[in-house]
Amino acid sequence: MHRFAGRFVILVAALLWLTPPANAGPASDLIAKLNTVFVDVMQNAKSLGYEGRYKKLEPTLAETYDFTEMARVTTGRYWRDFTDDQKRRVTAAFHDLSIATYAARFDGSSSERFEILGEEPAPAGNLRVNSQIVPISGEPTRVDYLLHQEDGQWRIIDVYLKTSVSELATRRDEFTDILAKSGFDGLIADIKTKVTKLQS
Repeated sequence: MHRFAGRFVILVAALLWLTPPANAGPASDLIAKLNTVFVDVMQNAKSLGYEGRYKKLEPTLAETYDFTEMARVTTGRYWRDFTDDQKRRVTAAFHDLSIATYAARFDGSSSERFEILGEEPAPAGNLRVNSQIVPISGEPTRVDYLLHQEDGQWRIIDVYLKTSVSELATRRDEFTDILAKSGFDGLIADIKTKVTKLQS
């Protein structure tokens, strides 16, 4: 009886952590899957440590994000002049930076829950999934995802904070400035430095 009660409490807690989307669909399902991993990492952040969080996040982020498209957008006009090897290297660097950022960000807080608010069409056949992070006290923080279809699957290509601050646009300004001043090797070196700092 006590074992059943314990399992029931765990189930209720999980349901409170992840509120289902208002308008469910494949894109919202993808974000819900991502949120499930975020919650797990946040609840076990201390025991996992940075490396453990990175390893736990990497497979899901690699599945849900289109890092090649994101690398293309953030490098702007320079992308078309890259060799195939340079495209591969900058995509790999962007992948590492993105996951390192999440692994460093989820360092122990376990007091928020995630809510998916619904979906809305976006330009070029894309889709926007609106969500928010709800703390125990205080105002929720909006975190919206822009997705496109790649080989019939929805993949994230941008994240908007507070409905309008595009992480991709911020990275694009930063990366194209480095490319203009220091070239391709300078950008790769800068990204690697950022990842090293996040690790520590």
